[in-house]
Amino acid sequence: MVLVALVAMMVSGVAMIRSMDTGQMVAGNLAARNATVNSADSGVQAAVAWLQANSTTGALNADAPASGYYSYGTDQLWTSSTFWNTCTTCTVTDNANNTVSWTISRMCKLTGSPGGVGNFCASVSGGSSNNGSMSSDAVTYIGSPKYFYRVTVQVANARNSSTLSQAFITL
Repeated sequence: MVLVALVAMMVSGVAMIRSMDTGQMVAGNLAARNATVNSADSGVQAAVAWLQANSTTGALNADAPASGYYSYGTDQLWTSSTFWNTCTTCTVTDNANNTVSWTISRMCKLTGSPGGVGNFCASVSGGSSNNGSMSSDAVTYIGSPKYFYRVTVQVANARNSSTLSQAFITL
């Protein structure tokens, strides 16, 4: 009877140790996932900085795949590693040792000038004629339109998991 009790205690002790290890692994995986989500912000900030640096040069009317920029709203295959490898300047490693990559798509139907023939771009107008009000009843807009850009960020960590995040910005 004592031997059976000892075997039962040993089996329950091993089970308890295994459950604690599993709990620690789950907590570690959740912490790693949260770190990748937090690292996505640095990718969005880098993409916005690239957009701002190129907004006055006319470079936003043409694709720049080496910089991660597409002048039309394409739905790339974001799960493909070859897609993320086309950009040579839009991948960094952050302080948490995560690999942060980004891509930018201007939300237009075609490449080229947003005002070009047949090119329709998602935009919001600058201000209204009603003392700059953006209220819903101010329907007469003046000023330059601001175009929408979709920033997609992929963050991969050392545990071989990745997170995709998207942000829409206007510029």
